[in-house]
Amino acid sequence: MINPAINQALAAEYRGRGLWGDASLHDYWRLTVRSAPAREAVIDARGNRWTYAQVEARAAALAGHLRRAGVGAGDAVTVQLPNWAEFLVVDVACLKLGAVVNPALPQHRWTELTHRIDTCGSTALVMPDRFRSMDYGDLAARLADRPSTLRAVLVVENEGPADGRFTSFRQAIGHQPLPAEEWAPGRGSDVAAVLFTSGSEAKAKGVMLSHDNVLSSERAFAYDLNIGHADRMFMPGPVGHATGFLHGVTMPYMVGATSVLLDVFSGAAARDMIESERCTCAMGTTTVIRELFDACDESGARLSCLRKLCSGGAPVPRSLLRRALSFGIRLHSIYGSTESAPHTLTRPSDPEERVVATDGRAVTGTDIKVVDPATRATLPPGREGEEASRGPAVFLGYLGQPGLTEKVLDQDGWYYSGDLGVLDESGYLRITGRIKDVIVRGGENISAIEVEEIMREHPDVYNVAVVAMPSRRLGETGCAYVVQPPGAPPLELAELRAFFNSRGVAKYKIPERIEIVDALPMTPTGKIRKAELRARVAARLAAEGELAEGELVGEGAAGA
Repeated sequence: MINPAINQALAAEYRGRGLWGDASLHDYWRLTVRSAPAREAVIDARGNRWTYAQVEARAAALAGHLRRAGVGAGDAVTVQLPNWAEFLVVDVACLKLGAVVNPALPQHRWTELTHRIDTCGSTALVMPDRFRSMDYGDLAARLADRPSTLRAVLVVENEGPADGRFTSFRQAIGHQPLPAEEWAPGRGSDVAAVLFTSGSEAKAKGVMLSHDNVLSSERAFAYDLNIGHADRMFMPGPVGHATGFLHGVTMPYMVGATSVLLDVFSGAAARDMIESERCTCAMGTTTVIRELFDACDESGARLSCLRKLCSGGAPVPRSLLRRALSFGIRLHSIYGSTESAPHTLTRPSDPEERVVATDGRAVTGTDIKVVDPATRATLPPGREGEEASRGPAVFLGYLGQPGLTEKVLDQDGWYYSGDLGVLDESGYLRITGRIKDVIVRGGENISAIEVEEIMREHPDVYNVAVVAMPSRRLGETGCAYVVQPPGAPPLELAELRAFFNSRGVAKYKIPERIEIVDALPMTPTGKIRKAELRARVAARLAAEGELAEGELVGEGAAGA
């Protein structure tokens, strides 16, 4: 149970400091329900199309079911659902109860789910019965049978009746609604959500976000991008991740817009849903957007309804920004993290050169700076260092891990991201890499992102990931994992060296190994698994006799 202990401890420090007074996310939800009950709140690819009034009725009934099952204010509810409309219903039901929502990815299995349930002390679990090739019945049974805090398991049906052992979503929303006088929504400083994020630690960390945090981040996001009630937000990113949960589900209802959710991504499916639902806004990783554009090229679609396209999760390559402009679409870079979402973005009013060359300026209400990673002294414009942010969107801390919290959050409220960046004189930020994603070659630091951006300009490179590989002589050198377009001849090192030389790039930055692959390993949220690639090339070097088994030279080879 997250409340009351954690909320009481936090309240003394944060109560009264909320940017939005004591308002909660439930207050914003209710305002939209009252002002536009007949407006579509959520649409999914399974044919669900529910208005705000319909979601409200389902959520009130579900809240009644959860209350009778023993879920109360401050209890955590772990929600493992794909991008289905039911997620919004569960989320709103939690708001009515004052419960803390803990989104989880559909790909998570026993290890990840038990870690989340135990860390949060979850009293309820919401799962699909089936999704893609996975039948969740056995997993649900195992989780219910183990000793834990769980009191209820709710199964959302996709292909048929749910296992009779657990309550189905259809059964739950058929119950009597929780009366309004029994609602117990949280207030501004209360924990609203716990989102887990991976790092260099062995297990994912639970990021605690208060109502104030979420209201601050999403008001700024909508305000700076001019998103309002007339918009239809397309979201292919999983709602179990910060991007999908915050920008795809929460932000739309805060401004009275429509959330359009895609559960199984392909470029063609994204193209078709954007066009059929006349989506005006969309957000995805660079990989998602590249595949969307490829599908549009194949069919001749121009996405004429789309007025805002945003990309986050990784620095946006300049080549992709230029490609978006060829469609007449300005692609907005959104830079942030689960702990502070977002930090910066490019605005509609920004000049084109800023959009192409930077990750934007600080969002409204947030301060950013670049510091020396070792001393945390603020650096002048033009100097590369660690990016830090401060403002009402910065998280409360990692659940149950005060030591880790202290490492990244100082007493003045600055969150140190672990990302490298450069600020210019006008306050525009360009992210240049991760501190642990720097290749240290013979004492020279090489930004993997800089090398990747150059390589993406090569006509025989479709996608690329550059990682550190161990070297006895130099400590580390660069290895480029390359995905090539169909029919392209294999990229050779000699050709790559000539390409870099033609662009006047320092020779020490040129990768010293190329691995041609069919696809790059990705996380469920669309990020490249660079740790896996580093381990892969180290194992290959060992097998080739270039490196002793288990020998890793340099921190970059072992970093996350």
